[in-house]
Amino acid sequence: MPVVTLADFRRLDIRPSTIESDTGGFGLIRAHTNFYATEEVQTLNTTMLDQDVAIQAIPVQWTWNYGDGSSPRTTSAPGGPQREFNEETPTSHAYQDTGTYPVSVTTAYRGQFSVNGGPWIAIPGTASVPSTPVEADIWRSEAKNVADDCAENPTGWACGDPFVDQ
Repeated sequence: MPVVTLADFRRLDIRPSTIESDTGGFGLIRAHTNFYATEEVQTLNTTMLDQDVAIQAIPVQWTWNYGDGSSPRTTSAPGGPQREFNEETPTSHAYQDTGTYPVSVTTAYRGQFSVNGGPWIAIPGTASVPSTPVEADIWRSEAKNVADDCAENPTGWACGDPFVDQ
């Protein structure tokens, strides 16, 4: 009977998780920028010793690197969208400086195999699969109080085009 070893499992073409972001990677300094990964069980079919073998790669752990020198964060779930802006999630990160940072995740997959449709047999250990990094573009925001009445003073700050600093 064929046996799939950890070395065999690690040589497979396991698809990496895809990194998603609520804001397309844009965030504000010191606010929680949320990233999350896809979670997909993959089944690969092959033939070994003239036997049909199905091998499953099951994601079990995600290790995030936010690209700013902070310690990596490992989670047992891929994360998900924020319910509201600046909500801290298990996979969000608050950047302390503005800039563009490479965000990456490495997904650990556990494996199991089945020969000729028989019971699943665990493959001891995991395979770590890095994802393609995405960019986090972290900006600074500035708040200004507005006391002008634009009807009385049309040249007051924020009267007219709010994106032009007057």
